[in-house]
Amino acid sequence: MSDVTAATYVPNLSNSSFAQLKGQTTKIGADGANADTQTFTVSKAGEFNFKVNDTFTNVEIRNDRNEVVTTIRSKESASEATARLGPGTYTATISQANRAAGIRDYSLEVTERQNVLVTGAGATLKGTAQPPGNGDTGVQRHTFNVLQGGTFTANISLPNTRWAMMDKDGKVVAASDSGKPDSQQTFLQKPTYKLEPGQYTMVVVPPSSLKSPSDFMLSLVPRNSELSEAGVQESAISKTLRERQNRLRQWASEAKTTSTRA
Repeated sequence: MSDVTAATYVPNLSNSSFAQLKGQTTKIGADGANADTQTFTVSKAGEFNFKVNDTFTNVEIRNDRNEVVTTIRSKESASEATARLGPGTYTATISQANRAAGIRDYSLEVTERQNVLVTGAGATLKGTAQPPGNGDTGVQRHTFNVLQGGTFTANISLPNTRWAMMDKDGKVVAASDSGKPDSQQTFLQKPTYKLEPGQYTMVVVPPSSLKSPSDFMLSLVPRNSELSEAGVQESAISKTLRERQNRLRQWASEAKTTSTRA
């Protein structure tokens, strides 16, 4: 995690999955409101989530050509926006929506929005959950691109974590609330989720009791929906061999009961 408290430090967002731009609105913006600026760089193209944790705060992010790449307008609660950024230097201007307000502290959270490719073999999202606090709920958003649809179960390594997957229309197609660690559930007890090819947004909400940044993995594992706790999935040849063995055992048992004495 990068905690930006000095103006001379310029973070590279590509080097960390999470950064926090903090400061005070001690300057005056173009509209006359109290404001401040933060500079950061990106060394490789990627998608990032920007979230301001302060109420009635405006954020404008410009590239090195002075073009606006994204804006945020918070009101009574935290607000966020997503931007796809290429390599370069960027400037975030944080200003107060109320021009009559005095100097205030602010916090702008930046997380890398991962783009996960899902195939018939499944996929894995690796991230770092941040402790909620100072108005930040720790919510993360990532993109899942499903190339091959199928039925999957989900394994998440962080206990007491909620997650949901939504399609492009915002409809929830998969969700879970892991009240207990996944290790306490067997593979066959986990619910299955059918995903069609397309792009989805994964929202991950870490537990409110989280005390420090914690790495986690969320894996989609392919599964035959007909597989149950009572049995195991078997191939056609295995089924044929099993049935043949059962017939041989039955024949042997019947042969013993019908044998004659010499």
